[in-house]
Amino acid sequence: MDQEKVRLSFNKFLKMYFDSCREVYEELDYKELTGKQFSYLRKIDKSGEISMGDLADAFELSKPTVTEMIRKFDETGLIQKRRCETDGRVSYISLSPKGQLLANTNELESKRAVEKIFARLSEEEIATLTTLFNKIGQV
Repeated sequence: MDQEKVRLSFNKFLKMYFDSCREVYEELDYKELTGKQFSYLRKIDKSGEISMGDLADAFELSKPTVTEMIRKFDETGLIQKRRCETDGRVSYISLSPKGQLLANTNELESKRAVEKIFARLSEEEIATLTTLFNKIGQV
């Protein structure tokens, strides 16, 4: 089999996967999330709660840059803020339920794609595909 046939076939798979991703974002009613924003959400999610200063340090960003990013997240309902009880200058950020969903969209996206695979393939084909994915993944 020539490489062009494999490439075209692979592109069909990728289209199915990216369509699944788009569906998840539409269901969450959130159209755009940049890679950087996604990494910020993941960091907040892993921390549970993090100060704006610690978030700035983790990404080597200025505090005004983090403040602007957090303002946007707050406007879209992705985060919850709380003031430090002992130092009113410090704010802690955690994710709202919607923010948690978005921080973990990669899991939702892959689950949606797997649902489509299960809907289209037989058990035997799924077993073969799993074997192939595992083989390809062993780099």
